[in-house]
Amino acid sequence: MLLELIKVTKQFPGVLALDNIDFKLNPGEVHALLGENGAGKSTLIKIIGGVIKADKGKIIYNDEEISFSNPSEAINRGIATIHQELNLFEDLTVAENIFIGNINKFFVNKKQLIDEAQKILTANDFNIKAETIVKDLNTSEKQLVSIAKALSLNSKIIIMDEPIAAITEHETKNLFKIIKELKNNGIGIIFISHRLEEVFEIADKVTVLRDGKYIGSGSVDNFSQEDLINMMVGRKIDEMFPKYNKIENKVIFSIKKLKVGNVIRDVSFDVKEGEIFGIAGLVGSGKSEIPLAIYGYIPAKWESLIINNRKIKKIDNPNKALEYGIALVPEDRKSMGLILELDIMKNIIIQNIKLIEKYGILFWKKAKKIAKDEIKKYSIKATSYKQKAGNLSGGNQQKVVLSKVLKRNPKVVFLVEPTRGIDVGAKVEVYNIVNNLANSGNAVIFISSELPEIVSLCDRVMVMHRGKSMGILEQKNINQENILKLATGVDI
Repeated sequence: MLLELIKVTKQFPGVLALDNIDFKLNPGEVHALLGENGAGKSTLIKIIGGVIKADKGKIIYNDEEISFSNPSEAINRGIATIHQELNLFEDLTVAENIFIGNINKFFVNKKQLIDEAQKILTANDFNIKAETIVKDLNTSEKQLVSIAKALSLNSKIIIMDEPIAAITEHETKNLFKIIKELKNNGIGIIFISHRLEEVFEIADKVTVLRDGKYIGSGSVDNFSQEDLINMMVGRKIDEMFPKYNKIENKVIFSIKKLKVGNVIRDVSFDVKEGEIFGIAGLVGSGKSEIPLAIYGYIPAKWESLIINNRKIKKIDNPNKALEYGIALVPEDRKSMGLILELDIMKNIIIQNIKLIEKYGILFWKKAKKIAKDEIKKYSIKATSYKQKAGNLSGGNQQKVVLSKVLKRNPKVVFLVEPTRGIDVGAKVEVYNIVNNLANSGNAVIFISSELPEIVSLCDRVMVMHRGKSMGILEQKNINQENILKLATGVDI
């Protein structure tokens, strides 16, 4: 046995995060740790990785009882964690990030540092240059840097927290190849993911937590996908992809010949009232830049832009976009969607300050009521409206972002990777919000890397390849095969 947790318990103020949890990891094993957001997965891996200490219970590692005081102790003993929140130094190079805790032996020779980092990247088929500054990478590439960093530590245990949430299908295959090689070298891997199809592909065993309690574990072969969903959520999910939006004839949004530097060239599309319009494509295709350009985050030009019969010449900042009725739920909710140090109420109100302002005075009693109503409306699991956004689970953070954005009653809503890093139950709730949003008379533009949700939810899908639209698929032609062909530049 490589690692064993026995009756591990952790209490936070007002919350029993872990309640007598047992967990075992063998050498050369991939053990999936599953559960909804708030189930206790993050707390458990933080205890294993030395970020926090358990209140009760034992941790046995290599036949020795251990208790780490900080993450450095865990790393030095051979336990590395790839966190869902990418803990990288944005202004340093890829090479410096990979060796940040072990940089002394290279500090006199920058070329050697870059060469050693490049060996790791090349060996694992990561198409990244070691000398690149991290802030110049996209989210997917940053995830690969975090993985390379963990691989450089020669660890005995690697904890992977949502490692595939932000990477492409090709990169996922490379990662699974790496995981299999790590297994063959006797390394134990704790694998956390909300994508159950990947769990069945790569994991040997699975343990499910719910509300801080141990629900069950065993060989992956002994469970079906439905079994695991029922264990995670404690109920049956009748319909994974609910769809009940109704499309009207009125065009709410229309853009012609959108250009963004050398990234996007002459992209045109329109969206009707009540329509869920999908945009798909591989990483680097330009799909993520489209909403940022129209929302005023990055410079863009267009031949024409019409929103709800109003012609718009230019949008050079997000405030203008909001005035024109455009809303954006961003890809990275932590850096672009929320202020993590502020509470739920302030996060919701900050973009809707006019709702509580009169004659320059802010009425916080009204803000409190709005926050309470929104928490109830979106079923946000929180101790109160005063809870910091940074202390919420991923699914509940996303609901706060949705609440903040939709409170302005926009006409055009861009949803970029809206279910990334959230659990199965929360995904279904988001899909219901999307349907209701469309049925409220909005144009919904849904951008996702998860093809099953694109195929199941969208009425039409535009597929991007190298900054160009390869075509718009009507509903009868929307399937994964057609999307992937267009995404790789193959006409259909």
